[in-house]
Formats: sequence, C-alpha cells, structure tokens
Amino acid sequence: MVADSTQTQGNLSLSEQKQNSLQMKILMSRLLTRSGDQAWDFAVPVTLMTLFPSQISLVAFLYLIAKLGSVIFQPRFSQVIDRWQRMKTATVGILMQLTSLILVFFCIYQLAAKADLASSLWSQPYVWPLLAGISIGTVTSNLGASLMDIAVGNDWIPTVVPAHQLSKINSRLQRLDLFTEVLAPVIAGALLAMNTESRGLNGFGIIVAWNIVSFIPELLLLRTVYLSSPALQTMNVPISREARSEIWERIQTGWAEFKSQDAAAAMLAYSFLWLSALSPHGVLLTSFLKSGWNLSETSLGIFRGLGAIFGLLATLTFPRIRQHFGLIAGSRLCIVFQALVLLLALPFFYLETGGGWVFLALILLSRVGLYGFSLGEQEIRQ
Repeated sequence: MVADSTQTQGNLSLSEQKQNSLQMKILMSRLLTRSGDQAWDFAVPVTLMTLFPSQISLVAFLYLIAKLGSVIFQPRFSQVIDRWQRMKTATVGILMQLTSLILVFFCIYQLAAKADLASSLWSQPYVWPLLAGISIGTVTSNLGASLMDIAVGNDWIPTVVPAHQLSKINSRLQRLDLFTEVLAPVIAGALLAMNTESRGLNGFGIIVAWNIVSFIPELLLLRTVYLSSPALQTMNVPISREARSEIWERIQTGWAEFKSQDAAAAMLAYSFLWLSALSPHGVLLTSFLKSGWNLSETSLGIFRGLGAIFGLLATLTFPRIRQHFGLIAGSRLCIVFQALVLLLALPFFYLETGGGWVFLALILLSRVGLYGFSLGEQEIRQ
C-alpha cells in the first residue's frame, strides 16, 4: 500500500510537471507575440504621424477601414478553427501577421521616399495604392492576431489547462500582456526617437526585424505544446450547418444563439467598452497626443506603458474583489469605478493650464476598472 501510494504521488508529480511545462510554454509564446504586437501597434500610427503630422484624419481613416475589414472578414476566419487542426490554425495566424508586417513596412517606406510630406496625401493619387496596402496589411494583421487570440486563448488554454486552474492562468496571461504593454511601447518609442531626419525609418526598421525574429520561436513553442497534448491533436468541433448558410441568415441565427447564452450580457457590455478613443494604447489617442499635443515618441511610449501598469493593478486587486463580492458583483463594481473616473476626467480635458496632465492621469486610473472587468468577463465567458 505504501509503495502504491508513493507511485501514485510520483505519477501525480510527473503530471503536474508536464502541466506546468505546457503552461510555461504557452506563456512564453504569448510573451513573444504580445511584445511584438505592442511594439508594432505603437510604431505604425506614431510613424505615420511623424511623417504627416497634420493629417490625423489619415490615420483615423486607415484604421477605420482596417476595423471594418476585421468586422466583415473575422467571422469567416473564425470558422477556420472549426475546420482545421489546431496547429494549422496557429501557423496560418502567425503567417498572416508576418505577411502583413512586411506589406505595411514596404508601403510606409515607399510613402516616406515618394510622398510630398507637406501636402495632403489625398491630393497625391500616385500614393493611394500605398495607403490601400497599409489598410490591407492592417486588416490582415488584425485577422491574424484575432485568430491567434481565439485559437490559443479560447481553445488551446481551456483544452490544456484544468478547469480549476483557469482563473490562475488567465490572471497570469493578463499580467504578461500588461507587462509587454509597459515595456514594448517604451522600447519602441526609444527606437523611433533614433530617427534624425523627417523621413528616417531606422527605428521603425528595427521594430520590424524584432517582430520577424519573434515569430520563429513562437511557432516552435506552440508546436511543442501541440505535440505534447493528445487532446489538442484531435480535430475541433465540425462546422455547423448554420455557419454554412447565407450571411443574413447566419446573423439572425447567430444573434438568437448569442442571446440565449448566459454570458451574453457580459460579452455585450465588454464589446461596448471598446467604442472609445481614450485607450492609452489606442490609435486615435496616440495620434492626437502626437499631432495635437506634440508629445515625443518617448513620452508616448511611457504614457502607454503607464496605462499597462495601472491595468496590472487590476490583476492584483480583482482576485480579492472577486473573493469578497463574488464574480458578478465584483465585475460590476469594476465597471462602475471606470465610469465614475472617466466622468471626473471630462472637465479637465478643457482646462488650458495643467488640465491635460490631470486628464491623462485619470485616464490611467480608469484602466484599473477596465481591466478588472475584463478579467471578470473572461471568466464568465469561459
């Protein structure tokens, strides 16, 4: 009996070691992809605003097209998860990001070389194909990143990680995301500040190389996790008959199914949170601070990093809030806190002396509520 008990404990220990190893590889893969993504998402709008400081509408328009493209095409790409093996899905997501990165870099490089920086780009038809290339590349990048988030975050992790450890791994992933959101923009801002002339793209080129290099170990880590987990090597749930129907029928069917889900209200509330221009890592706020308030690349990187630090506070406070108030009430408390802080920030935006800095400080404080609600919504959805 003693020998059997010892053997059982040994087997459990080996199982725990394997589980910890798989989780660590997933976290390392996430670190690589998020650090590159954060640097890239920061570098593209800042570079465009550096080249064309008076054309914030250009950046807004390009990213509007990119988001619309994601909304239109993402549902179809999401079906890939239901039809392909998991490793193929992850590979396609990474390759889409790599291809889009090269395309956008080429287009921005050509813009810097050929466009008249003093004139509106809308009056220069010969650069319109380059603007289209940036939009297409951004759409492709968003689709690839979304594909990876859905595949790894909503499929791989619940498959590999036991249910009782989901809250723990979700908190670690959130902290890791925020860690990269702190460091990556600061480093990217310092690299972008290396440019010594108006058309210089030295720092931007380094960020491109940074992303390209990170894709290789990321893919290798995911492949190791895939081969080590028999559950991941099975085919996913076959695509439903409704998913093959016409788009309007699919929308009606999907909305009806969505409303019937217990997590529908939380998911809907979470989606509305992103109808905002106030995110420290958002394109519009970054572009406004660059062109309107003339903040330097380094200052923008620090502000974006501080936004992540305040979000990191939520990963430390939300578990205690959840323990004291419960999942639903704790999530509600976080979103109410965010709303109150944003209301308080509004009048400071219009103050001419010192108000801007108070406004930005309150924006940072509001991230505690946002990321706290994000953790709650994720657990409710899972």
